[in-house]
Amino acid sequence: MILLGGHMDIFLVCFGIIGTVLPDTDILMQPFSDTDPRLYVFSHGGITHSIAGSLLLSVTGFFTVCLLQLFGILSLPADPGFWTFGLGMMTCGALLHVTLDYLACPGIPLFYPFSDEKYTLGIFPGPSIFLSIVSIVFLVLIITGLITEFADTGGIYTWGIIFFAVIAFAFVKKGLVAVRFRENEAIPTFNPLHWILISDNGKEYTISRYSLTRGVYGESVYKKTDGLGEEDIKDLADDPEMKRLRYYSYLVVYEQRPEGIRAYDPLRVSGLIFYPPKFREYEIIEEHKQQG
Repeated sequence: MILLGGHMDIFLVCFGIIGTVLPDTDILMQPFSDTDPRLYVFSHGGITHSIAGSLLLSVTGFFTVCLLQLFGILSLPADPGFWTFGLGMMTCGALLHVTLDYLACPGIPLFYPFSDEKYTLGIFPGPSIFLSIVSIVFLVLIITGLITEFADTGGIYTWGIIFFAVIAFAFVKKGLVAVRFRENEAIPTFNPLHWILISDNGKEYTISRYSLTRGVYGESVYKKTDGLGEEDIKDLADDPEMKRLRYYSYLVVYEQRPEGIRAYDPLRVSGLIFYPPKFREYEIIEEHKQQG
């Protein structure tokens, strides 16, 4: 928002920055979703990262600022145009956050509450470390009052070029891998030279790794339902623990064991992917439920 705000009033830029931070306030709700599986969408990267959720947060945040102004805690311009632009900047900031998170795996529930399905462009393997560092640097520059000098020297635009160059590079790399492996879903890893490939033939998943230097290697096959029928899977569909597992996972496979049913995400259980780290599997053992 600092870059896009250009030489706009610093207070309006701050409205935008607040908007970009608002969706991540969902970390405050994480303890509740961890405890109660029915609240799985209130986890980090959940409801506040949907289009509707981010808009609602923007309006809530804006009226909070209005109340602070009303009670004299803040002293901002009284011009109605300023406040109109302030609301617009805060909304744009929140939507920009959602847009950037849409670039990363495992995705965000863009259309919640209509659907909890996650969507992603899949060009980053999760939170981008580089982009996070850039954002923190910008925030420190604002807090320390150096942002004006930084902008005057053109440094902010240099940062912006690097910022968008990283996104463009990741997008091109994703496109090249997607074209080469048309029949597979390609998931990036934190190693920029490595990808995870997933093939689905309807009955089983074939998971392998691809390296620009080694080619395809490390193939593993997982049956979608090992020893279970469709009715067994349907019986689990409304289980809150099962919904949470599916929400957190890239894919889920089921297997019948002597002691019960096990459902798990092979990508995260095997260690190929560590994010998200929680709720990787779910076991039903003689009516006693266990999670991992």
